[in-house]
Amino acid sequence: MPSGRVHEVVNLIVLPPTLYALPNGWSKLAFAAGYLVGTFWLTPDLDLATSRPARRWGVLRLLWLPYAWLFPHRGVSHRPLLGALTRLLYLAALGGLGLWALDRLGYHWQPSFTLGRSWLSFFAGLLLADGLHLLLDALTTRRSKHRRR
Repeated sequence: MPSGRVHEVVNLIVLPPTLYALPNGWSKLAFAAGYLVGTFWLTPDLDLATSRPARRWGVLRLLWLPYAWLFPHRGVSHRPLLGALTRLLYLAALGGLGLWALDRLGYHWQPSFTLGRSWLSFFAGLLLADGLHLLLDALTTRRSKHRRR
């Protein structure tokens, strides 16, 4: 299995040609932002409490400990689309809990969210970064299995 650094380097190498090939109408900035968030902060390896992405969250990495407990390494968190969705839903639940707590304290904030083209570009970038992570894991795992035979 590749190290976190290898995942990051491969993802960074793939980003420029992907941005170049991105069809017109897609927000390249939003796509790149989602891709980088998926590469450095919301990776499948958040299910490991001591991973590089978890450490990048600083003290907030404590928020990801329940996620790591709910989703053991290489389980659901390492499934295409499903893993990214679990992380996004978990993050949304934490945000909702934070908004609820602020509301109870008397701070009323009404977030507005429209799923526009920029958000779709962001999610596409995040999903591609996630997919590359999983592909690299699968390729290196398969290669090491063949080497052992």
